[in-house]
Amino acid sequence: MLRFTSLTGFLLCLLTLFGCESAASATFPVGVELEFSGSDFPLPPELREESASGPRIVELPCGPAGMCPSTDGVPILCEADLCNPAPQTIELPVGDVVDLDALAGDADRLFREIDTIEIISVEFLVQPNTLTVPTSEIELFWGPVGAVDIDESMGVTFMGTVPAIASGETGEGSVALDSAGLAAFTQHFETVAHRFRFFARTEVDLEPGGAFPDGNLGVAVRMSVRISGSLF
Repeated sequence: MLRFTSLTGFLLCLLTLFGCESAASATFPVGVELEFSGSDFPLPPELREESASGPRIVELPCGPAGMCPSTDGVPILCEADLCNPAPQTIELPVGDVVDLDALAGDADRLFREIDTIEIISVEFLVQPNTLTVPTSEIELFWGPVGAVDIDESMGVTFMGTVPAIASGETGEGSVALDSAGLAAFTQHFETVAHRFRFFARTEVDLEPGGAFPDGNLGVAVRMSVRISGSLF
């Protein structure tokens, strides 16, 4: 299953005076976790065969009139006389609603009012990774509480991209952030609401003869968030 879950806790990392006694900023982390499993691609068992390097998608000839084993989760097409899983786009909400006021609760003892908020960086850590198939880029989005999927008309906005992850690859890096999406995030906080949802979208194209989807992938994503406001 592909999902994100909010991490609990608040850590105040930095407090910087702007040059007057009443204004300050504080930076703290907001973490989410992604889990990706081979079971997200429920291929028919007829397409699985064991090999010396592990399970693979069998090169199964199409039946009469191009018939192939069926599945509710992944359409199976007849292409070049072989049964080929159709490319899939996976998109879904990321965990629960994020309440930035609640996450920054300890700051209430420092700030009389929080005026603005910025996402200043996003890092990711891939570990563990036993997934037998690679992922393409994973796009991250933010949206208002009322959004139910990645729909621009609902205010859902692109935020950044986690690079493609090879099968078995681990490591860490920075999310490529979209400046327009981050500016819209700040504007929404200042003028509309302090509560958000996050969404993820990725694409996978499995091929006959390739690895059969199996195993699990974990990605921890940590956003560095800066709040600014007036001190008591």
